[in-house]
Amino acid sequence: MIDDPFYGQLPDGERPDIMLYIFPHLREFLAIDLRDDRSEVSLLNTVEVFNEEFFHGLELEFSKTLREGNQFPFAHLINLPLRLEEIVRGVAMSSIMERLGVDPDDEEELPTVVVFIISGGALAMHSDRLVTSLRELLQAYPGGADISRWERVIARLVAEENVVLQELSHQELTEALRDDSPDYFTLWENRN
Repeated sequence: MIDDPFYGQLPDGERPDIMLYIFPHLREFLAIDLRDDRSEVSLLNTVEVFNEEFFHGLELEFSKTLREGNQFPFAHLINLPLRLEEIVRGVAMSSIMERLGVDPDDEEELPTVVVFIISGGALAMHSDRLVTSLRELLQAYPGGADISRWERVIARLVAEENVVLQELSHQELTEALRDDSPDYFTLWENRN
């Protein structure tokens, strides 16, 4: 089972407290809480997590980072995209943790979290393994999780992510054929 990409092992072989299954093109995602040796599965919606408080916190953190005094202003500005990525990840994780009942400011009680981004080629190749891993995980950790229900939910999310990816791929190909896309060019085309 260790070679299973969705089994959620930490580097030392420990099990994480919380596992997040994020589908980048969907509004819903799964959170599996394994704290207290039991499983609790939640289907969360980005509308609940990325609310007004989230955006306010994000704006505040970015504003503070943007305006912080720096001895090397050009280097500071050049590094802003990386800093913004860190800020978004941190504020988003804090918002998700709050939604799961975790106080993100209590560093002693912060759970370990593994995040799976379910998309692209890995999604197409491993969708059955994802469902199987979820089933095995929920069987190993008793709790209130209805295994057959969550299998159907994860299968639905996988199918919906696949549909969106196919639509995006078709749209990109259509744009390429109409010369609308800067990402595609023909051998005889000169864009200068």
